[in-house]
Amino acid sequence: MTRPVGIQGVEALYQECRSRVQDGRAEGAGPGLPVTVLVGTRGSGRTTALKWLGYLGSHRPHAYYDFGSAARRRPHEIAGRLAYGLSHRFPRQPSLRFPRLTLGLVVVDPGLSLDATDARRAGRQLRRALQEVREHTVAAERATDFAGLLQDLSLVQIPGAGLLAGLIRRPPELPLAVARRTGFSWYAGPHTPLAELVALNQLSRSEAPDDRAAVDRRLCEAFLADLRGEFTRRRRDRNCVVLLDNIDADGGREFLDLLLQLRDAGTATDPLLVVATASDTGRIPGPFARGPAGVRVRTPEQASYADWVRAIPSPPPDLSWRWYCVRLRDLTQGEVAQLGAGVAARLPEVPALVHRLTGGHPWSVVRLLDTVGRRVGQGGHEAALRGILSLPEAPTDGPPDGGPPLDRAVLLDLLHALTPDQRSALITCGAARAFDWAGDAGLLDSFSLHTRNSLARVVGTGLWLVDPVPQDAATRGGRGSGYLEHVHPAPGAFVLHPWLRLLLLQTLARDPDRWDEAHETMQSWHRLRGRTPDVMYHALARGHLDDVVDHLAHRLVEVPDTDTWLYELYAITAAPLREPVVPERSATHRVDQLAAGLAPRSFVTHRAMTLLVTALWLAADPRNRLPGASPELNLTISSMLQDLALHSDPRRAGLRHEAAKYH
Repeated sequence: MTRPVGIQGVEALYQECRSRVQDGRAEGAGPGLPVTVLVGTRGSGRTTALKWLGYLGSHRPHAYYDFGSAARRRPHEIAGRLAYGLSHRFPRQPSLRFPRLTLGLVVVDPGLSLDATDARRAGRQLRRALQEVREHTVAAERATDFAGLLQDLSLVQIPGAGLLAGLIRRPPELPLAVARRTGFSWYAGPHTPLAELVALNQLSRSEAPDDRAAVDRRLCEAFLADLRGEFTRRRRDRNCVVLLDNIDADGGREFLDLLLQLRDAGTATDPLLVVATASDTGRIPGPFARGPAGVRVRTPEQASYADWVRAIPSPPPDLSWRWYCVRLRDLTQGEVAQLGAGVAARLPEVPALVHRLTGGHPWSVVRLLDTVGRRVGQGGHEAALRGILSLPEAPTDGPPDGGPPLDRAVLLDLLHALTPDQRSALITCGAARAFDWAGDAGLLDSFSLHTRNSLARVVGTGLWLVDPVPQDAATRGGRGSGYLEHVHPAPGAFVLHPWLRLLLLQTLARDPDRWDEAHETMQSWHRLRGRTPDVMYHALARGHLDDVVDHLAHRLVEVPDTDTWLYELYAITAAPLREPVVPERSATHRVDQLAAGLAPRSFVTHRAMTLLVTALWLAADPRNRLPGASPELNLTISSMLQDLALHSDPRRAGLRHEAAKYH
């Protein structure tokens, strides 16, 4: 299996927790192990990371279950499937046995009805059921294809819990002895073990919610008791691992909530490391934190067992401290270059372009690299790279030119969980610089109440809201990032992930009237609040270049601090352009035409300023900065900054320093 890139921190946390063996011998022996949940946007590689962790732990007991690809099952049924996976034999490793759970699963099998009025008869019925389980086990182990049987239990239909109990591996010659010696005695309570098992059988036949919950609880207790017993009986060098995919789907929280309740009620720790994935942080009852995610989320580089322990409150008010959320991050430029090495051999500009477009979103990176690699030849490729998002996807089979443009296909997949109305509302929200401003300004007033109330939660808990990127030379192809933040600190408003917003804006631009209406609404809202740079931002998005040049020319004379003016320049020219690229023409050749067409007056009276604003506006889109070694528009931007420095009154040395960032 190929190692995914960018998950080294997750690997380190996994190995650290796996080696902290919990044998359950000492009471009060520490907090035990967290339920680690890998979270991230759709396409962040959660399932890939989870399966890689399974591969790393493949020589020790481990089990995998996907809540998203199976019918909803009760907690005790999931415990049975996990026990089956954990009970596989591994070289030089003693196999795990589950006598308590096995006996319980036999007792609650729908096909078994124990006589509650005759203890002797009930005992005979139970012995007969165990004998049938033994026969199932022997037959299964003699089958030629048993090694591959039920490799992914979440996808296989099993006819009954009794048969499942038979498939939990243990020596076939000892099922009754094990059941009597360990499993049977464990069920002793106020009454004899047999009486308790008969009562459990009766409860399993009830449809009452409390009775069903009691059965689930008792069998999940048996599951944990078996694990503790096995680690107490024979020392092991690693905790066993359970990998749970999509716990925000039906049944995931129900199982884990019960598991954590049992952990909290117990007096000893258990040797079970749970690593899960989720795309909706709203379904994770972890420790609360401010922000759209709603829970405390750590980066892979921050994550460690010690970090989890430090955050445990004293005393804990609830069970939320047992959850530990780690967000899978976007890929760095170097990691994208690693993935795109094959494409870069023919098209060196592609990895950097793909990283700038997607921000390193893992699934989108792979998709774009694959499409470019299949679609773009070695010669005359610059137009294709500028129009990369309009390329039809390169299918592995079928017609070579079939399918929708890449941007539409990707956006549809990223937003597959949203309703059509929510998708339409989110497209409109793309016009706002900060996500919350769209609702505050009234952009969503025409949508249903449900959409208006749910959209922020869906986008926030889906982790599509991020901190804003500093606007400066680094975002236009120059050098230096964050050096203007001292002028105007970030407002603290979360913004849409740049890759998602770019796709939303491309969709919005296909409807010119809707584009103008959205930006005009935002412009008016900011004007009422005296936010002049934001007013100019939306004016530029509407193509009012003359107004923007007039404002910036006036401010250059008015403000004494060059950095303040540069901040406004970059903040305003970050505005989206309805037609950001013309694939057939380079951005350098487009600057003069666009400046003269949108600002005929300023092009004559403030030529350098007009060309500078236009060039920075175009450079805000990564596709207008080809090739990577010497980005398009850098020469124009540098020249216009030097011209302004030369002719400004007063002259500004800071403008010359800024021009040097584009050399």
